[in-house]
Amino acid sequence: MSPTVTAIEQKGPGVVAVTTDGGDHPSLLPLEAVILHRLHEGSEVTPDAWGEIRAEGALLLATRRGLELLARKPRTESDIRAALAPDFQPADIERALERLHELGFLDDRAWSERYVAGQRARTRGRTVLRGELRARGVPEEVASEALDTRDELEAAVEAARMRVRSLRSIEDDERRRRRLYDFLRRRGFADGVARRAMESALAGSEG
Repeated sequence: MSPTVTAIEQKGPGVVAVTTDGGDHPSLLPLEAVILHRLHEGSEVTPDAWGEIRAEGALLLATRRGLELLARKPRTESDIRAALAPDFQPADIERALERLHELGFLDDRAWSERYVAGQRARTRGRTVLRGELRARGVPEEVASEALDTRDELEAAVEAARMRVRSLRSIEDDERRRRRLYDFLRRRGFADGVARRAMESALAGSEG
């Protein structure tokens, strides 16, 4: 049985929602697809033709939406998938993600490397950063490769030197050391790295 268009609703600039009888939900299509295929309420299309129209239109719209989001700021694949989820079917989203990868606009590796080299990450340790990358949907292997590009001790020393300034009022040396060490551990630095950075920062503050 050929689907029949029962409603066409404007959803935004250049975007319409097309409902067919028997369909579970409207399909988002670019306006140009409606014009090209002369769709209107009451139009009948073959199942194969409707499948092609819907798939091509969904791919175009999902890819376009992804590009708009990426143009505003770099995002992970997981970010884009979540942003597209309310309006597109999972299969359409996956095809759009593949297209964005092919075009070179979506790259979790490049995003992760920029993230761990960024200003915010400069004074945070591997454990914290790994958790943040995981929260953004970055695969474990990709996160590990990005984290391997940074100097963990250098980051810890910078964090320690910034923190030690606020600890100068603490006269007890052991208490000051403990506070600084605990701070570095909370920032995600490993025990050995935290201790070396602590010693370096304290030695510099005494000089």
